[in-house]
Amino acid sequence: MVLVGAEVALYTSYSAHDAHFHWATHFLVALLATALWQSLHLLVAARPARGQLITVLLFHLWAMWPDLIFRLGVPHFRWMDVLALGHVSAHYMPGGDTTWLVLALTAVGGYAVLLQRWLAARHAEATAGLPPALGIGGAGIIRPQIDPRTRSLAHEHFGTSASDPLVLLHGLGATAATWRPAARLLAQAGHKVLLPDLLGFGSSMRLGTRFGLADQADAVLRLLQHHGLDRVHLVGHSWGCLVAAAVAERGPEQVSRLTLVEPAVFADPDTARARFARRSWLARATVDDSGLGGLVCGTMCLLRPAFARLAPRLEPDVPEEVAREGVQHSYPAYRDALRSIWEDNPLPALLRSPRHPVHVIVAEQDEAVLPGDVLDLELAAGIETTRVEGTHALPFDRPQLTAGLLMSGIAGSERIGPAHSPSALGDDGDG
Repeated sequence: MVLVGAEVALYTSYSAHDAHFHWATHFLVALLATALWQSLHLLVAARPARGQLITVLLFHLWAMWPDLIFRLGVPHFRWMDVLALGHVSAHYMPGGDTTWLVLALTAVGGYAVLLQRWLAARHAEATAGLPPALGIGGAGIIRPQIDPRTRSLAHEHFGTSASDPLVLLHGLGATAATWRPAARLLAQAGHKVLLPDLLGFGSSMRLGTRFGLADQADAVLRLLQHHGLDRVHLVGHSWGCLVAAAVAERGPEQVSRLTLVEPAVFADPDTARARFARRSWLARATVDDSGLGGLVCGTMCLLRPAFARLAPRLEPDVPEEVAREGVQHSYPAYRDALRSIWEDNPLPALLRSPRHPVHVIVAEQDEAVLPGDVLDLELAAGIETTRVEGTHALPFDRPQLTAGLLMSGIAGSERIGPAHSPSALGDDGDG
């Protein structure tokens, strides 16, 4: 009723002889702009915008403010076309208000169809017992997410040996592609290897609507059950180490040992968080959870095929498949993974009091997780630690070294100091 009253007031603000001419034109332009804005918001933010009806009034005021100030003696200027939704030129549309009516109704109808598809997808998720998928862009806007309790994580497997199987978990904003080079070497050495894409990442993007560590760990445990694996050597890289820790906590009997490669854990979390935020404005927006990160990632979701083709050119030092698949994730999965590093990181407790044999590998040139971030923590006496030359990309930048460390287990006492010579385990080059 308030909106109707406001529109009546705008209508009566014109003199009787030109009210139809001015009010109707600008109202139809506003209706068209509202439908386009609401559609764009739904496509980018993956949820409807708030105040959908009030938006019509706001756009109408935007379109007709030159007429309101005209009453105060301010004449119309051509530049008002730019700042008032084509205020002047709108009156010269071929076909007049009839054309604006057709355009507005077409846009409103298109938005109604898009909104109906979004609501149907969320209803299907609720029927399956899943929380609604808010913020999952791309195809997730019109397609329901799949219940991860009924479908296993997308994964690859290498090797056929049933002895000493390894499960390799990727890091933040990555996929199984991170581990493929090392997995092939491990398989050649006689190991069975599983490479899952975790919930919300890679080919598992359509799985689940919640992406906390408990959700990720349960999905990994279901994958082990699917393959009939009773005990595995669990390996994580970066954020994947947090998932490995959560798996070991929720299913301790299914883990034989843990290897944490460049684990995302910090002796001084506040300093590390600030360091991460300084990497770029998008990193800062994501850390602050300001909403801007979600809008940018939502735009990238719409343009994902183009970004996937462009990614190898933007990251020429990264293997093409790793760069290309690095854009295959949903923003909620990325956001929740990042949040788990700062808010409920299980690694400090695990490193203080492990229930399994643990081997920690850090890289000297790692700028994401400095060696001191990890080694300055309180570590249990039995934990093996190794420092090697390399960046925060050991699994694909130095796959032979990484596979060799995993195969050897670096048995014996804790080693901190000079890096292990790669020649003993297979030289990857300068890495």
